Amino acid sequence: MKDASKEILRFWKTQWEAYMKSMMAMQEQGEAMLEMIQKSGVLQEGSQKMVKEWADKYKVIQKTYLDAVEDHFKKLEDYIVGSAP
Repeated sequence: MKDASKEILRFWKTQWEAYMKSMMAMQEQGEAMLEMIQKSGVLQEGSQKMVKEWADKYKVIQKTYLDAVEDHFKKLEDYIVGSAP
């Protein structure tokens, strides 16, 4: 049972890493698009400031979320490794 739990955890972590890579790629593309829009002059100064603040807040929230998930993976791994054979 312990080996099966380790395999399941490994699978989850692999899927999580794939998700994170995709999310980071989308974030980079989104940031490039926002930068392009801001440089184009389409947005007024107040709107540009609002978009930048939104993007900065999103990054902080995203990091908090990613750190929490990583922490939970670590706790789950510690539990599985430390559980009875």
